[in-house]
Amino acid sequence: MSVTSISPANKFLLWGKAAGRCQFSGCNKKLFRDALTKGEFNHAYIAHIVADVPGGPRGHVTKSDLLKDKLTNLMLLCDKHHRLIDKVKVAEHPVKYLTEMKKEHEDRIEIVASIKQNMHSHIVTYKANIGSHTPEITYETVREFLLPTHYPAMPSAIDLSLGNSPFRDKNASFWKAEVENLEMQFKDQLTPKFRKSEVKHLSVFAFAPMPLLIKLGTLINDIQNAEIHQPVRNPKTWNLNDNSQPNVFSLTNPIKSIPIVALNISLSATINNDRITSVLGTSCSIYTLTIASPFNDFLKSKKHLQDFSIEIRQLLNNIKAKYNAQTPLHIFPAMPIATAIELGRIWMPKADMPLIIYDENTINSGFVKAVEIKNDK
Repeated sequence: MSVTSISPANKFLLWGKAAGRCQFSGCNKKLFRDALTKGEFNHAYIAHIVADVPGGPRGHVTKSDLLKDKLTNLMLLCDKHHRLIDKVKVAEHPVKYLTEMKKEHEDRIEIVASIKQNMHSHIVTYKANIGSHTPEITYETVREFLLPTHYPAMPSAIDLSLGNSPFRDKNASFWKAEVENLEMQFKDQLTPKFRKSEVKHLSVFAFAPMPLLIKLGTLINDIQNAEIHQPVRNPKTWNLNDNSQPNVFSLTNPIKSIPIVALNISLSATINNDRITSVLGTSCSIYTLTIASPFNDFLKSKKHLQDFSIEIRQLLNNIKAKYNAQTPLHIFPAMPIATAIELGRIWMPKADMPLIIYDENTINSGFVKAVEIKNDK
């Protein structure tokens, strides 16, 4: 237990740097409000990293006296973690470990508090069954990925998902139910906010089969100010980095213009054209957009997503110029989540061709028609 009288100035500074929360890693408990009664009072403890006496926890012959009232040596803690580091498990909480905890907490508070007042963003989540798996996306698991440029506009996400859906993507009923739900949820939850100009920015987190992600993108469209987040496996995050190095896309045009036209998007995996002709027949024109080495985690930078958006916009224009706005474009996608949503966003309902989007499922022995997106012609 501390025997030093800590100066009022350092107490105030510590409370400010900690934002009145426990600085123990993973705790973050409010120390000015009782969780049960909601009453507001101070129930914080100020702990020394290096004890203020040599015989105390992590005490030192010379450093204890020198650091006893130094802000860098003080932590704001709840009762539980104050007891843990000073009495219960002292040896497991050395100086270096506690110093790192303190720094991580104070750096995080600094980042959050530095966000400008008008940089709020509405979190939008959407998930749908993929095979036998049900993705898990919650407000609590994604809100941190808005930092350091935005902060949540609400204490919850706008979830567009069909909760506890019994449908699976091997069946036609799955696609019908998901599309109807997605349109309804968007209309009920987001359209009124757009009309009232309540939404300044969207942060979109989604995990679903490609056809549904493209459909989601058409609903959001590129009129809305939105950031599409991409789940990156290594390093594990939902944020694309700021690497400016471009990713070169490769386009293969068909030799002949045949009335049936398809777009092969081979970015996260390679789709052989025979898998497309087995669905559409050999009398079809196939455009192929790919990269040098397709793989499922290639999309890691915002630059890559921007380049894709430009590339796919130009490609849609070129295909439409050779056909017409009423010719359906059959899309066979193997692409990252963010690119699928971006494809939907840049598609223009009044100008572009209708889309027929296919999904591949081994149970169905290849690609099957999943979602049809009609234009306004």
